[in-house]
Amino acid sequence: MSLIKINLKPTDKDLRLFGRAALVASVLFTILLYLIKGLAFQWCAIIVVIGLLIFLASIVSIRFIRWIYIGLTLLTFPIGFSISFIIMAIFYYGILTPLGLIFRLIGRDPLRRKFDKTTKSYWIPHRPCEKNERYFSQF
Repeated sequence: MSLIKINLKPTDKDLRLFGRAALVASVLFTILLYLIKGLAFQWCAIIVVIGLLIFLASIVSIRFIRWIYIGLTLLTFPIGFSISFIIMAIFYYGILTPLGLIFRLIGRDPLRRKFDKTTKSYWIPHRPCEKNERYFSQF
């Protein structure tokens, strides 16, 4: 059983959604490139036209757009897979590990896991709820 499945048989609804997303993404991507990087208008027009062609192909020929969808999915899958592992590693080794080391150095034990030979029980007494109606309202 695979952890991640690539959809090699998308439905018609998925392909039409892909066509609309391609149009919106190409326009937004072009605006960002034009405003931030100062991309020439000719290149901006080419990117928008490619997005528009993908959108029109999703309306006219689902069979043609299926190949574009599968090709882009297979092309971008390794990139997304690698980036997700890099982000998880940065989060774990850059945030959680230093935080855990700091907690150890200052002696913080929020789960109260320290072993105490002198205690009879590790039970922590809690006050019961004052009103029983509170049990029926979660928030």
